[in-house]
Amino acid sequence: MNNKLNLFNIGLPTSEDLNTWSKDCIKQRLDHNISGNLIPFVSEAPDYELNENMVALYDFHTNPIKGRYQSVIFDKKAGIILCQKNSRQLINHLLKHKLILGAVLQKKLQKELGFYYRHTISLGEIAYFSLRAHSEKHTSWIGLHHMQTVQQENGRVTFSYQENGYSYNFEFEDCAPNMYKRLGEAITHNHVLGQMLVGYAKSHGFHLNLCKCRKNSLVANQEYFYLTKIQNALNLTELAEEAIEEFHRNYGRHCADFFDIKDWQINDHNLIYRLSRRIKSIL
Repeated sequence: MNNKLNLFNIGLPTSEDLNTWSKDCIKQRLDHNISGNLIPFVSEAPDYELNENMVALYDFHTNPIKGRYQSVIFDKKAGIILCQKNSRQLINHLLKHKLILGAVLQKKLQKELGFYYRHTISLGEIAYFSLRAHSEKHTSWIGLHHMQTVQQENGRVTFSYQENGYSYNFEFEDCAPNMYKRLGEAITHNHVLGQMLVGYAKSHGFHLNLCKCRKNSLVANQEYFYLTKIQNALNLTELAEEAIEEFHRNYGRHCADFFDIKDWQINDHNLIYRLSRRIKSIL
């Protein structure tokens, strides 16, 4: 199976009868014989890595497509990807190899904003949103920066994506309760991180603006903002310092466990923590 990009650089099917997708649709269209008009848009990618072109990710770890593909990814340039990795593996790779400080910075900001559930991985102008809290083992994901609208009806959530005159609907049934609230938290989280990045760049003499191409997507929809929370956010340096400090505390705890030190306390690690930070000084 090979991908074939159309003239508008959209790797997804352009037929109207293939513009709506759900887990059931994927099973019907991809689990057995793939129809001829769909074949050019479908490919296998065992080493696929999540990136900004990811529009939607459906997790099939309990019932793999064709018995071996645990994820089906819709990528706006690469098309429909069949991947043997499940959603958890794909997200863990993103956090470990692509993000500065991994998930720690994300969690720190979430805590500062007072949000209990974790549904988003934010990059300022790019946001990945999980249909269930991503602290759970497996869930489906949406590239929130591609989506223009969202609707919830009878337990089903539908995200809509439009580009170059083509429209796509991605439906999900296994969703978290209070979806609109979780979505608002995710959009606010991403917005605050973006403003932190802009503020940090300007404080060092750089000019940085978030990409205007996101202005029509959900990540820029101010109707979802938790404005009272935005005012209380830390700056990026303070947030990163707290994240680094947490790394040190975790390291201390693991060392205490490894050497079976029963009475280890956080304060016992302070000296090591202070000495390790001297590398940041020229003295």
